[in-house]
Amino acid sequence: MGSDRASGTRDVYIAGIGSHSPGEPVPFKQIEDVLGPITGVPPKLSAWIDRMRPIMAEMLGIQFCHYALDPKTRKPTDDNVTMSVKAARRALAMAGLEPTDVDLLVYGGNIMEYMCPPTTTLIQEELKIPACAEYAIHSNCTSIYKALQLATDQIQLGRYKHALLMTSTLASPFLRAEHFNPKVLAKSHILLRWFLCDGAGALVLTSDPNVGQKRLRVLGTYIESMGLGLGPDMYCTVGGHRVNLPEAYENGWHHLTQNFDKVAKLSVELGKKACDRLMDRLGMEWHQVKHIFMNVPTRHIYDQMVLEMRRDRNAPGLQFYSKLADRGYPGACAIIHALDGFLQETTPDKGDILASVVAESSKWMYGGFALEYVG
Repeated sequence: MGSDRASGTRDVYIAGIGSHSPGEPVPFKQIEDVLGPITGVPPKLSAWIDRMRPIMAEMLGIQFCHYALDPKTRKPTDDNVTMSVKAARRALAMAGLEPTDVDLLVYGGNIMEYMCPPTTTLIQEELKIPACAEYAIHSNCTSIYKALQLATDQIQLGRYKHALLMTSTLASPFLRAEHFNPKVLAKSHILLRWFLCDGAGALVLTSDPNVGQKRLRVLGTYIESMGLGLGPDMYCTVGGHRVNLPEAYENGWHHLTQNFDKVAKLSVELGKKACDRLMDRLGMEWHQVKHIFMNVPTRHIYDQMVLEMRRDRNAPGLQFYSKLADRGYPGACAIIHALDGFLQETTPDKGDILASVVAESSKWMYGGFALEYVG
């Protein structure tokens, strides 16, 4: 398959990056102090929680998480809109643009702040943008990758000049002790409390090569759903016809769930396929890539992917980067946190290629991109 980039189209640059992690860093051992201890469960499950805590600490390799919760009152301190706006202002400042310069807003996330209106319009209101195009994307880990593809294509076509992309994750409302119905609590609900957390990220895209700092040129993007006959392997089934709240609580439909055994197996198997598909779409080889960002929330899967990518993709010099240990796993925001941290800590060489591939285990969707550092 040839390059995914249309000939004769305009170049697109990432001119600004902004990331936000709410509150102070919470050490792994203090996560349950903020989220609250789970009570009212059978003694056997309570003993399992105590036994699994140190095992998960070793398996995940996460040192700190962030939550939009007051650590004393455990009341919310931020929402999807306020976190997104904070990240957006940082990205706009790096780009040297005002909110009113933006003619396209794209927000992606696993849950909108309201059922309606869409979160994009609430962000537009906060940023005081009189008029702009907007798209809201309902997805989890791949949402910012989908936003990047959509906005890149629109700018290349000449429809818009400056786009502001945002994503946020509010996991804490689903992880607080009060959220759970202990009568129908399962182990898979509890495991998520040890690595999911809150955060937001934003990117400013432009067709103007003179806008912004530490510019990255978008070489191409990749979006694909591979989930036919699989999953869902991460889900929360409230919604659609399941909106009777007492019934939802009684049945535990509001519990966020992940099939960890399936995820451990498929994330590596399908992840390698997605990595190859990204290169096929771009007409590139992995040995041409200098840095890769793989947002895998468990250290043992991350280490396995590092080994196999370097060995099986003929890319022994491939350098991996992640901020998960310092900031936890805030879903789609993780890639923006990684890019932001990388450019603050590292000065790539001109022409270096950065790439990323991510899995969304809810129904096995994948997203990816390749960027060139143009300085």
